[in-house]
Amino acid sequence: MNKLRFMIYLAFFAAISLSAQTFNSSGDTRNQATFESNAPLEDIVGVSNGLVISVNLNPEDLSSAKGKVSVDLNVLKTGIDLRDQHLRSENWLNTEKNPNAVFELKKIAGASKLIDAKPEKVKLHGAFSVNGVTKEIIVDGELTYFKETEKTKSRLEGNLLKVNTDFMIKLNDFGIDIPGMVVGKVDENIKVSATFIATDATAK
Repeated sequence: MNKLRFMIYLAFFAAISLSAQTFNSSGDTRNQATFESNAPLEDIVGVSNGLVISVNLNPEDLSSAKGKVSVDLNVLKTGIDLRDQHLRSENWLNTEKNPNAVFELKKIAGASKLIDAKPEKVKLHGAFSVNGVTKEIIVDGELTYFKETEKTKSRLEGNLLKVNTDFMIKLNDFGIDIPGMVVGKVDENIKVSATFIATDATAK
């Protein structure tokens, strides 16, 4: 009887594992991450379309979801080329040594599954890395799963996962100090947002 129960459990977890889908995206410039500073003397919005995404989840059971989103900071644009160069420098983001900002997903809370075309508000637990420093964070997010249809294929082949997120970071927490010459022009608190769609088409 114990052996039978074990086999049932094994089959159950194997079924869950087989139902997991890997959603990927790379080089799709429609995906973007933004970094927003609202300081007393200046508002700055930096945008990067250099996202590489890999998320593994079972839409019927989000308990084992894992993933990684990497944002290329070398293509971050704020509208002023000289400012972009300064941001990439050793005193700021130090992109020569740490070219990417990375969020590693470890757990999804707030929803147990995804229903086709229904947005779900969630909390994304994970680790955020920038400037060579990694911090554990919880991110507000919205996930929407789309089963493949003729309509969704106009965007991408395969089943789709749409993700919207935003969260706040403090520059000092990541070893970034604001130089005296730009005090009042750059806020210590930065709003980070990401919007992207990934597909499981390559995993089929």
